[in-house]
Amino acid sequence: MNKRAALGFMVAAAATPALAQFGGRRRGDRPADKANGAEPRVDALEVTIEELREDLKLTAEQEPAWQSYVDKVRALAGDLARERGRRPAPGSVPQQIDHVVDAARNRLAALEDIAQAAKELYAKLTPGQQPAADPRLANLMAMPLGAGAQAQRRGS
Repeated sequence: MNKRAALGFMVAAAATPALAQFGGRRRGDRPADKANGAEPRVDALEVTIEELREDLKLTAEQEPAWQSYVDKVRALAGDLARERGRRPAPGSVPQQIDHVVDAARNRLAALEDIAQAAKELYAKLTPGQQPAADPRLANLMAMPLGAGAQAQRRGS
């Protein structure tokens, strides 16, 4: 088994206790998958975070900047997941429109925070580490937004 596959299994195993508080099922898991022995799906964001961390070979000095960046990306992903799970805001059409605009404003603020953290992290990387971060830092911060678009296309 290669390192990346092993890392994917470790991330899935680490996520299991956290999933237990939500009933143990992740979106997309089906009872039929368990019955026919299919492997559980892993969180692509977490796998990508760990792959990048491994490839960057961060120093102790760089860890706080990395953690700040990752925490902000995870927070955005969590906010978007909660937003997708909510029903449309009750009220008049103008109130619903205001809700959509407020949500977009909140996403923009979160993205600006992530961008600042990414720039601070990138500045701390050595010239040898920077190629591993290009363009992955930017792609990683966009992953939660892409997951939301994919869920909407599937009709979730």
